[in-house]
Amino acid sequence: MTFTVGSLLALPAAGTVSLTPGVGETRPIVWGHISELREPWHWLVPDTLVMTTGIGVPATTAEQCSYLDGMLHAGLAAVAIDSVMIETPFTPEALEHARSIGFPVLETAHEVRFITLAMAIADAAQHERNVRARRAEHLHGSLLLSELCDGTVAAEPAARLVAAYDLTAPYMIAVAQPTDTRAALDETHEICAASEIPMLATTREGQLLLLAEPGAATQAVFETLAASFGGVALSAYFQKLDELPVALRQARSGLLGNQDGRVVKYEEHESTSLFLPNDVDQLRRIARQVLGPLLTYDQQRGTSLTQTLRVFLEENRSWVRASERLYVHRQTLIARISRIEKIVDRDLSSMEDAAESWLAVQAAIGCGDLPPAGEAIVPPGPGEA
Repeated sequence: MTFTVGSLLALPAAGTVSLTPGVGETRPIVWGHISELREPWHWLVPDTLVMTTGIGVPATTAEQCSYLDGMLHAGLAAVAIDSVMIETPFTPEALEHARSIGFPVLETAHEVRFITLAMAIADAAQHERNVRARRAEHLHGSLLLSELCDGTVAAEPAARLVAAYDLTAPYMIAVAQPTDTRAALDETHEICAASEIPMLATTREGQLLLLAEPGAATQAVFETLAASFGGVALSAYFQKLDELPVALRQARSGLLGNQDGRVVKYEEHESTSLFLPNDVDQLRRIARQVLGPLLTYDQQRGTSLTQTLRVFLEENRSWVRASERLYVHRQTLIARISRIEKIVDRDLSSMEDAAESWLAVQAAIGCGDLPPAGEAIVPPGPGEA
């Protein structure tokens, strides 16, 4: 927020009033300088508040009007005079001229030292610089987190970049879905700054995303945010930043249906089979041992047979329910399953092969190769029969 003439007048400690009420109160002040010169504008920069005991203020109305015109044309913010020491106060005509040209003339109580005004202006300027620095830092952090979510930054440089924000492994991702993501992002930054909790925050697809370190203080912040935003869902902890896209899927899956102001941890809602590990790399190896050929087939041909297999297994191998979910004819689904069985070398009518395929699908969901349960599934295109 820019410090203005109005800001100065609003400070009780400044003991300053306007002799031209309502005039120029939005003019910015970036510096305060004491000057007793007749033409101070030759030595001062724009937006400076000129403080004077009145030695330099000329005696006649015409000279006073020229004095005020010179300050206005030089871009000075205002002039503040001592309420007692000035020998020749501004005449009513000169003050009326100041009102007409929009230049504020102020009067400071004699007992208030001009250094008090100068320090108030300097403090405001420093605060403005701090605000701008924080905004730049938040913007950079937001862009960095977005790139990490996309997996476009390699793990090693990503760790160094994140460490610059005082974040080190293990990490966790939190997701919330507030009504106003812009306001929620600002509120999050304020809460984290007040709690001195390092955190990266950004917004994507109507959601607020946070990267943080686990801990009691972080949990307290999440609970505060959950109360404000209707709920927060957390991922499992992870060590490497290239696992962040998977962690994001985990957190988003926990957000589904969580609008009651709670903090939901991944282990409280994850539905992976008890027979599968929690390690992402192990899950990926299990998934690709069975589904690898099918995933490659889909990538090379632009098909969605992996998705077809998932729906078929989720519907307990029901031809009717699976074909309805996929919006295809039953015979089309039979043809696709036959092709899938050849690609993965499994017989889905066999309980053993079906169970193995089901575990592979769950492992793919757990490692992020497939979207979590609850996300919309787009049926295969018409040319995949």
